[in-house]
Amino acid sequence: MADRLARTLSADGTVRGLAAVTTELVEEARVRHGTLPTATAALGRALTAGLLLGGLSKADERVSLQFSGDGRGFVSRPQTHLPVRAGKLDVGGAVGRGVLCVMRIPLGETSPYRSIVPLVSGEIGTDVASYLAGSEQIPSVVGVGVFVHADGRVGAAGGYLLQAMPGADAEAVDRLEENVGAAPPPSDLVRQGLDAPAILTRLLAGFPTRVLEEQPLRFQCRCSRERVEAAIVAMGRTELLDVLARERRAEVVCEFCGARYVVEEAALRALVPGS
Repeated sequence: MADRLARTLSADGTVRGLAAVTTELVEEARVRHGTLPTATAALGRALTAGLLLGGLSKADERVSLQFSGDGRGFVSRPQTHLPVRAGKLDVGGAVGRGVLCVMRIPLGETSPYRSIVPLVSGEIGTDVASYLAGSEQIPSVVGVGVFVHADGRVGAAGGYLLQAMPGADAEAVDRLEENVGAAPPPSDLVRQGLDAPAILTRLLAGFPTRVLEEQPLRFQCRCSRERVEAAIVAMGRTELLDVLARERRAEVVCEFCGARYVVEEAALRALVPGS
């Protein structure tokens, strides 16, 4: 099943929903970062949550999530793998207690707008829902999940974000909660063969809705050789000359996608300010 994102809105405009299947892009992220199962689940949930939040954003805005916890690892520690808890990968134990920082960066600007909220569980989905309820004052349900095979490969990944918009009555909110409570985890919905629109149909049973938009998803990083060279220049003349004297070349690894860039001696000398 191809990775896709779908958006829907109830006929009366009081319930909004997004759902995503992210299996392929999470598997690519796993391979690029060399993560073990618990770290894979944490990374995949965060990527899926970021996509869902991005789906709420304006077209000229980027969204970035940073989970900073005191647990025993996250993607900064890709080899993290904890014992299974209650039959599931222990993402909450890996992330631990800390904060979620949501950064929104309008197109053409370099300074992000930051919102920082405490982590409520470290399980990613409930933390993002808490952010939406606290910082944006929108009651939301967020579910994200990743199923990892015994050999470490990603078997299924996906998630959903449902919101009660202004005008939603108590009956609608209760129905949403019942639907979500009766549904299996997002990764199980994907394993059952449901695509993004079908996940929304399942979760919004009883609500007349229509799919507003559906679009393909893929893993993509904004890094480039030009950005790498700009970062090297920003090191300054003294440090660049030191790198040339010791290494005779520079090697840069993108922390977001794992891509490696090697700048050989001649190209590195051309970047030295004043050369």
